[in-house]
Amino acid sequence: MGEHGARFSRPPSDRVSPIYPTTQIRAFIEVAHTSSFTRAAERMHVSQPTVSGLVAALERRTGAPLFVRRPRRVELTAAGAALLPHAERALALAAEAAAAVDRASARRRVRLWVAAGEALTTYVLPPAVAELRRRLPRLDTGFVVGDEARVLQALRSGEAEAALLTERTAPADLVREPFGEDVWVAIAGPQEPEPDGPLELADLAGRVLVVRGAATVDRRELDRVLAEAGVRPAGRLEAHSLEAVKRCVEAGLGVGVVPLMAVRRELAAGWIRRLPMRTPPLRFELDLAWRAGEPAPAAVAAFLAVLRETWSPPQG
Repeated sequence: MGEHGARFSRPPSDRVSPIYPTTQIRAFIEVAHTSSFTRAAERMHVSQPTVSGLVAALERRTGAPLFVRRPRRVELTAAGAALLPHAERALALAAEAAAAVDRASARRRVRLWVAAGEALTTYVLPPAVAELRRRLPRLDTGFVVGDEARVLQALRSGEAEAALLTERTAPADLVREPFGEDVWVAIAGPQEPEPDGPLELADLAGRVLVVRGAATVDRRELDRVLAEAGVRPAGRLEAHSLEAVKRCVEAGLGVGVVPLMAVRRELAAGWIRRLPMRTPPLRFELDLAWRAGEPAPAAVAAFLAVLRETWSPPQG
């Protein structure tokens, strides 16, 4: 189609979009630089008819022919030559605009702060949050660590969007969804003699128990279980943190009863040993909680899915 081989009528100005589609502009620029629809198609990794259609659409938008089609090459018309530098600037501006949008979007991060006690913060949150960040690269996350009262206060005040709890903490003003379970295990130092068989709770009588602080849920529940069974330990060595409990047990200062999640690495390394028990003292459900009366935020729902996928259930 020659410069005068088709009739073009310019649409009224109120029907002309001031921003031309970038694919049409790029096709126009590639044809102008290569003097060929075929080579332009190769550079754009599309078919030659696609490039021809894009250029034709741009010509309709401008209301003027942009190329003279010769047998072996195409040449810019006067209108095409006038448009070319502006088209190149427009394409560069479009790329800058896209980059600016990306930068602005990157600043709009998804917030997810999670409140949890020591064990859940240490042994559940890190791998689960790492997986969530792979799925949500713009995730802005943090932990609020404390005892039961601190965790509930953080969730209720909005300081945290979600909390990790066990079924032993079940206030009515929270929505709780289970994602797994864990079990308490009795642990002793490697120097502890091998028992003749599985222990009963009564076999803990007369032993020194290494325990955490009284404000923790597991200490409260352990005391309850022992009291209901009528078991009186010889003494309690209060070590406060789980890490301190494990180190005291490893040194032979007593027996601990702790969540299995907290001692998997030490058991595998042989630093401590698990004392078999006929009946586990306590098996407990792990929950993700958020405030009642409102749907779970998208990040919380995504986190729940990750927890259910990644949590490894206890063995035994």
